[in-house]
Amino acid sequence: MTHSSYTRQRIFDAFNELLNHMPFEKITVEMIINQSGVSKSTFYRYFHDKYDVLNFNSMVLAERLIGQRVCRSWREFLLHMCRGIAEDSWYYRRAFRSSGQNAHSGFLYSYSFGIVEKCYLSSTGQTSLSVRDRYTISLYCHGCVGILQEWLNTPEDMTPEDLAGLFYEAMPEYLRNTWIVEEN
Repeated sequence: MTHSSYTRQRIFDAFNELLNHMPFEKITVEMIINQSGVSKSTFYRYFHDKYDVLNFNSMVLAERLIGQRVCRSWREFLLHMCRGIAEDSWYYRRAFRSSGQNAHSGFLYSYSFGIVEKCYLSSTGQTSLSVRDRYTISLYCHGCVGILQEWLNTPEDMTPEDLAGLFYEAMPEYLRNTWIVEEN
């Protein structure tokens, strides 16, 4: 582990420890700095604010889930993601409580939009999305993030498998066959 990744990991660990004990809105950068033992300048070398830590941490969790296995379809990918989110539901419930310009929901929307866009463009050979495709993918991703947030607050209503099925069924049919498998 490089010094840079070690430092970033210390900040993540401190942030997660704080998030485990208090709501996101009560966490301050100063608290993260004190918990991690890094200097203020070191913190700001890696992150802009606590929202940046939250969103980067979520990206690391998502990429860990994605990287754990190669999924062969959107259905399989969505199931894998929903199960992973369910396992870390405490984190996601607290993360969704963030609000404002850098809120977690905005990050998840952008991240999921990027995944769908990449798969669609790669599978169709296009270099950019049409207006229709951009709006369709946007509608789908916003809806999934909203339903995910609602589900995290009432997980007893639906299993991760049911949620993944709902996400798959809600996906426009012409997008369902755009999954690409990246060889490592």
